[in-house]
Amino acid sequence: MTVMDRAIDYRRLLQDLPTPYMVLDTDLRFVDVNAHYLAATRRRREELIGHHVFAAFPASAEMTAPFEDALKGALQGEFTVLERQCYTIPVPDDEGGGTREVWWSCRNAPVHDEQGNICGVVQHAEDVTAEVAAEQMRDAVSYEFAHRIKNMLATITVIARRTGAQAETIDGFNAVFGQRIDALARTHQLLVDGGWDGMQLCDLLEGELTPFRHEGRGNITLRGPRVKLTSTQAQALGMAFHELSTNAAKYGAFTDPAGRLVVQWGLAGGSLRIDWVEEGLSDVAAPERIGFGSRIIEEVMPQQLEGEVDRKFTPSGMHCAITVPMT
Repeated sequence: MTVMDRAIDYRRLLQDLPTPYMVLDTDLRFVDVNAHYLAATRRRREELIGHHVFAAFPASAEMTAPFEDALKGALQGEFTVLERQCYTIPVPDDEGGGTREVWWSCRNAPVHDEQGNICGVVQHAEDVTAEVAAEQMRDAVSYEFAHRIKNMLATITVIARRTGAQAETIDGFNAVFGQRIDALARTHQLLVDGGWDGMQLCDLLEGELTPFRHEGRGNITLRGPRVKLTSTQAQALGMAFHELSTNAAKYGAFTDPAGRLVVQWGLAGGSLRIDWVEEGLSDVAAPERIGFGSRIIEEVMPQQLEGEVDRKFTPSGMHCAITVPMT
C-alpha cells in the first residue's frame, strides 16, 4: 500500500463528489450516500442508511424491475448502465407530500473488499428529468405545430374555393381572398406573440376593428371582462369578426357617419356570449343572397366552436349574438 493509498479518505471522497452517489451492500441495503444524493431524492440520511433500497423508494414491480436487474448485475461483477429510467420519489410533507416522477440515468459498479470479494454496489445517478421534459415538450410542440399547419391549410383551401365560387373576376377574387387571408394572418400573429397559449378576446376585436377606427368609419365601443380564448376559438372568431367588419363597411354601421357599433360580451353558465350590435342606420334589410362571409358567421364558425349564432336585421341596424361554450 502506497502513502497515497493510506492518505485517501474514501468516505470523504464519496461525500465530496459533485453528483449523486449511493453505496449498497449485497442485500441492496444502503451503506452510504453523499449529500448530492440526499438533495436529489429529497431524503434525510437516517431515512436511508440500513434500509433496503426499494423499501426506501417503493414503486411498482414494473418500475423497479430494471433498477433491480442492473444492481444485481453489478453484484455479479458487471458494470451496468440504465439510461433514462422513470422512478417515483416521495416528496417530504414540508414540500407538499405525495410523490413525483423523476427520470434518472444510472451507472452501477461492483464494490470489492480487501480480499477482492464483491461486497456491494456503488451507483452514480444523474437526474435527467429536465432534459426528458424538454424533449417531451419539443415533441408535443412539433406535433401541435404540424396539426395547426394542417388545419390552417384546410381553412385556406375552403376560403379559396368558396371565394372563387362567388367571385365574378380574378381581381375581385384576389381582393376578397387577400383580405380574408390577412385576417387569418393577424389572428395567427397575435397567437404567436402570446406563445400559442391563447389570447384575449378584446385583443382579437381590437386587431380587426382598429383599421376602421383609423378611417373614422363609425363609432366603435367595446365592453366586457377579460376573457382568454384558446387558439381554436381565436381563429374561428377572428374569421367571423373579419366578415362582420367587412359587412359593416359595405352595408352596415361603417357606411354612415351616424352608424354605431357596440360589441359587448360576458360569461354566464359556462358559456361566452358576444353581442355585435350595429345601430343608428335606416332602411336596413337582410341580404338577399347568402355569401361565403355569411356562411362563415352563421355556419362554419358555430360548427368549429360547437356554439350558436343568432343574426337579426332591423331597419336601424343588425344584431349578431354569438354563444361559445367555454368548458
